[in-house]
Amino acid sequence: MSAKTTKDSKWIVTEEGTDAKTIRQNETLFALSNGHIGTRGSLEEAERTKEYSHSEATLVNAYYDSEPIQYGEWAYGYAKEHQTVIPVPNGKKLAIRLENDLFDLTTGKTTNHKRQLDLKKGLLTRSFTWENTQGHKLDVKIERFVSYDYPELLAQNITLTPQDDGCDLQMVANLDDLKELGNITEEESNDPRIKAHKERRFQSKRLEDFDNQLLHIETNNTHLHLIVGEKNQLSDPSVQSHFEDGAESWKLETKKGDTIQLERLIAYSNIFHEESKIEDKAQRLTTILNEASAIGFKGLKEKHIAHMEEFWELSDIEIVGDDELQVGLRFNLFHLYQAAGRDGKRNMSAKGLSGEGYEGHYFWDTEMYMLPFFLYTQPKIAKHLLNYRYTILEEARNRAREMAVDNGALFAWRTINGKEASPYYPAGTAQIHINGDIAHAVHTYVKATGDKRFGMKEGLEILVETARFYAGWGHFDEKRKGAFVLNDVTGPDEYTAIVNNNYYTNLMAKHNFKYAAEMVEAVLESNDEDGLGVLKRIGYDKAELENWKKAADKMFLPYDDEQQLTMQDDSFFHKEVWDIENTPKENFPLLLHYHPLTIYRYQVNKQADTVLAQFLFPDEFSQEQKARDYDYYESVTTHDSSLSRSVFGMMASDLGQMEKAYNYFMDTALMDITDLQSNTRDGVHAANMGGTWMSMVNGFGGMRLVEDRLHFRPRLPKDWTCVTFKVQFRHRLIKVSISKDDTEYTLIKGEPLVIRHFDEEKHLK
Repeated sequence: MSAKTTKDSKWIVTEEGTDAKTIRQNETLFALSNGHIGTRGSLEEAERTKEYSHSEATLVNAYYDSEPIQYGEWAYGYAKEHQTVIPVPNGKKLAIRLENDLFDLTTGKTTNHKRQLDLKKGLLTRSFTWENTQGHKLDVKIERFVSYDYPELLAQNITLTPQDDGCDLQMVANLDDLKELGNITEEESNDPRIKAHKERRFQSKRLEDFDNQLLHIETNNTHLHLIVGEKNQLSDPSVQSHFEDGAESWKLETKKGDTIQLERLIAYSNIFHEESKIEDKAQRLTTILNEASAIGFKGLKEKHIAHMEEFWELSDIEIVGDDELQVGLRFNLFHLYQAAGRDGKRNMSAKGLSGEGYEGHYFWDTEMYMLPFFLYTQPKIAKHLLNYRYTILEEARNRAREMAVDNGALFAWRTINGKEASPYYPAGTAQIHINGDIAHAVHTYVKATGDKRFGMKEGLEILVETARFYAGWGHFDEKRKGAFVLNDVTGPDEYTAIVNNNYYTNLMAKHNFKYAAEMVEAVLESNDEDGLGVLKRIGYDKAELENWKKAADKMFLPYDDEQQLTMQDDSFFHKEVWDIENTPKENFPLLLHYHPLTIYRYQVNKQADTVLAQFLFPDEFSQEQKARDYDYYESVTTHDSSLSRSVFGMMASDLGQMEKAYNYFMDTALMDITDLQSNTRDGVHAANMGGTWMSMVNGFGGMRLVEDRLHFRPRLPKDWTCVTFKVQFRHRLIKVSISKDDTEYTLIKGEPLVIRHFDEEKHLK
């Protein structure tokens, strides 16, 4: 049995029963986070019943350890070290003993076992009745949330109601410092997307002389420091607690119907680097725990729910006519929101903070799939995510030098600290399109928000340095009549590697040149002091501007005149087509069953590549061209990447193929709930979740940003009655309600503006 959505609510994901496989799988679905900390939806007693748990991990964004990457044969410029986000002390562990029995789902009898994730409130609730081996019963309810008001805080409330008098009841709350971690399976060890942990990667020490239980931990190799603290409060003050080996316990005699409540607050400090700051950080965390405890679980929960209400007021999308997709969509938006770093120093990983897949690395996923959601609903968070890229710009410059490019910056394909962490360069460093992806995000952010200060400072520097790299990597090819070419690159499709003139990469580089030139000219024309300071500091030469314009104008974009098809790269059409239809189902994803060189020899796509380029710049292609390319590339795409389906769905909307768009959206919206990719256990597919929002707003809503104006071309699937969403644009809040016969645009907040609905201008006041 899988987790199922309740029929009486469009906001709740429910799991019923005690099926081990379901509970194990749903540790990911029921994960909670806030951009700083994240904890998987594991059972409180999971360590005693391993069959019910895949990973109990609690993670802190960017709290990682490193170790040298081992190569059989090393070459210059290879990535040097793994960067791996590691589990930190687990504050969810709770033991409940009734008489001589310790509770778990295999002891005694558990009935009415239910877990519910309330998306509207951001609250995970577990409830059940346990009958021990002697026939004594206990009603249990456990609530859990990760706070936005106190980002350090994981809050839990345990409610126990005995059905018998005179039984010995004991509770033990343990802040587990992970001295013992579980083993990994052979399947997990062979999957390149996973780096599971056999043992903890930090040293721990319990701190004395503070009001609360505190742990100081330090990673083995990166020497990152963290303070973890705990404060518990029992509803019956007459019951004294006992401390032993980091665990706090309470013993009492039950009274039938008398409820006992235990409030647990676990706090995780900010990451710090200097050992000298341990005492200050510990005192700060103690203050937070004491303040939160004074408010109490009920008060903290009320504040948390109020925060979630504000989020949904701006970010909800309502579908009338499809309740299953409605809750799936909200599930994705919920997880997307809780995954984002919010301090300008950390980003959001491919799995958010819901699991250990991809080692907690940040990819291009953020800028191309996740950032649009934040840009138009939570622009402050969008700015924080882009600021992270600015903080690692110096490492990107260093990487460009390693790649023998004397000027500019190359952002790492996968990273936490800014250094390249991908050991497989054909599908890592070769994906230099990441520069254009980040530049596109910077450009779009400035256009959509009007944030000129960011544009002429951090944005300007990123745009110039990324353009410089492309200018140094490529060259004007006399054998192509002086066209600007980019050779030996890999596009978004990782089943086609190290090629010349990947269409997507070249088009992104072309626009990167344009964005940089546009911003530099804006600085020079306005004589902006901040911008001029940036240009002086980074050694800008006016000759660069003309070179970028020339490279953009002469960018080589491969096209097959005979077939009238856009070429994914110079060599793609010269390869044999992979027989997808007759490939055994169990051989997908191909990357786990075929040598890379076998895959590279064929026309086969892991994900959208050329089609993604046409989605991003639709006005540069005719509808007829997009339709021909769509049909061709869809036929050779396996969708082995979770990033693929949303793009094909949005392009289907653009082409008016609404049934196909709906089917792709079904897969996108329910991907993790249905475990479509068969690896949800390792964490949610955060980029796909961003693609869900884009599918609604850019796909069915037809929203595009053209120059400085929003354009809409809405189309609804046949079974939907109405779709409503809101977008923020240049300090304005716009509500869009799309029905079968009409679309209504309402300016809720901000100055009047003009938008375009198909070919009609609409003035909103």
